[in-house]
Amino acid sequence: MPSIAHRGRRTASGAAAFLPVLLANLLPLVGVLRLGWDPATLAAVYAIEVVLSIPLAGAKALFAARPPTEDRESGVIGIRETPLASKRGAFRPVSWLPPVYPRNLPFAAAVCGATAWIALFVGVTFSQAFDVPALLSRPTVLASALALLAGQAVEVARDYFGRRRYAETSPYAVVETPTRRAAFLLFALFGLPPLHAAGGGVAVLAAFVAVKLVVEWSAFRAAHGDDGSAGGRLTDWLAGPSESPDDPEPIAVPDAEPDARIPVHRRTAAATGVLKTLVGVAPIYATGFFVAWIAAFGLFVGGDPSGAAVRWSAVGLFALYLGAIAVNAAGFALTYAPIEYRRYADRLVAYDAWLDEPQWAVSVDRIRGVSVVHTRLPDRVFDARTVELTAGVGEDEAERFVGPVADGEALVSAFDLPIRTTHLPPMDRRIAAGAVGFGLALAAGTIALIAGPWGDSGTTVRVIFLLPFVVWSVRLLWRQAYNEPE
Repeated sequence: MPSIAHRGRRTASGAAAFLPVLLANLLPLVGVLRLGWDPATLAAVYAIEVVLSIPLAGAKALFAARPPTEDRESGVIGIRETPLASKRGAFRPVSWLPPVYPRNLPFAAAVCGATAWIALFVGVTFSQAFDVPALLSRPTVLASALALLAGQAVEVARDYFGRRRYAETSPYAVVETPTRRAAFLLFALFGLPPLHAAGGGVAVLAAFVAVKLVVEWSAFRAAHGDDGSAGGRLTDWLAGPSESPDDPEPIAVPDAEPDARIPVHRRTAAATGVLKTLVGVAPIYATGFFVAWIAAFGLFVGGDPSGAAVRWSAVGLFALYLGAIAVNAAGFALTYAPIEYRRYADRLVAYDAWLDEPQWAVSVDRIRGVSVVHTRLPDRVFDARTVELTAGVGEDEAERFVGPVADGEALVSAFDLPIRTTHLPPMDRRIAAGAVGFGLALAAGTIALIAGPWGDSGTTVRVIFLLPFVVWSVRLLWRQAYNEPE
């Protein structure tokens, strides 16, 4: 354990190294008090800098070489469990950039929603003290925001890529750290209206400087490997997750031709990803994007918007929505479409042919609980088969989906799967027809409520809020049409 004197010397040295950062953050206050700078403009630039750091982190996360940690319960960004997060392998898009890891895509995509909501809440709190549309229309604010973005990009190129920081961190740590700092800013902004009422723009700017100094100190401690003796729980939390797991042990594959190869039917895998997205997350995303658009439109555009502003903001929102659901569908396709199931002696190996990397392996003697998945419509449309099974025992036990493959019988034969038949039981056509009719009736009623002469903005909002429940009810009825296999 280091002595007290040693700790004191290290803390003094750390404080001296932090002095330039301290002076740089105090400079705006000096500019306001001595040079007549506008405190509202500077506060807006501070807020924009914090918000812009989140999407930039999403781009950085694609290159993080360490796998994501499984312990993400206490994070600000909620990233649901997805098979893509366990994908092994990487590819290099261009020679002058590090490899991109497909397993990092869910973390990079998660920052899009986080950025939108944090920007919205920052704008809402700002609107309590300032005229947000007027602030954003100032050329100085736009120029400063672009300069900050360029500065952050230069810092990423110099530190993250130049010093190979990406090789030492996980995608979760990359995206979680700036989001925690933005969340801390939001918490501090709750006191903005009374601060503005008491001391005007100078008091608001001083609060921003204080918050930003806490954030900068936490980043400084994390970058310099401080053990926490000079900080507390808050700065530890703001510094972000400290653990970046090592890569899992490589999967050994014999250097020989496999005894059997069964590729995934890629068209079926892609169709399954699209369908799962459309009936799963797409309605939820639609409600979330619509709510964000209404709130942001009223906040950032102002009182009496023009028709062009309404149209173009709707086009922008719809483009973001399509991008979000496309990323979700692509995640499923990237997980399963490139897979080729290979047999080497007594082992089943799931091999990613695109990344040239084995994903998982199991002895065929340790496969149990095998059943044909009979509730996937694309399997029936393309005459493909997907098998669900339990692979391994003890700590290595995992539930796996094998497929979809074009020839289910060949899959069963190649890997000695204990299945009597891959035949899919017929669907109950009456229930299926009823589900389709019910869905069409709900769709027609929805369009009539929104576009009809009796429709208004309140009706549109209520319909959008009910959309996930409508889709869920149709989906539940459709699933009843699948007969259980004998």
